[in-house]
Amino acid sequence: MNWRNVALYTLLGLGVIVAIQIIFSVIATIIGIAWAIASSLLTLAVVGAMLYSGFRLISWYRRDNSAGAENGGVVGMDRSVPNQQSRVDELKQRYADGELSDAEFERQLERELDGPDIDSINRERSREYE
Repeated sequence: MNWRNVALYTLLGLGVIVAIQIIFSVIATIIGIAWAIASSLLTLAVVGAMLYSGFRLISWYRRDNSAGAENGGVVGMDRSVPNQQSRVDELKQRYADGELSDAEFERQLERELDGPDIDSINRERSREYE
């Protein structure tokens, strides 16, 4: 056996092993960096979701407290009915789109500005006298 060939093949084998180790460490480094970026983005998303939900919870709590003070202590009273300004804006938009005539617009606008209390009182009175 030629010692020169043995030494050459030994060095060649060690070189291949070192090259494979370098390739695997580069791949592992890339995977580690990708994992770090993904976990950082996920952490930011979770923290952002928590901050957003906390903000929504605080605004919901404040809105309930202010509604309770305005409604004499009854919390959440009449939430399904939109406020008068949004209904007036909706009427204006329908009038601008041509869905309502002048007379219809004025009649419905007057009804909105009078408020639901007057209409309901008049209906109750007419029921009592019938």
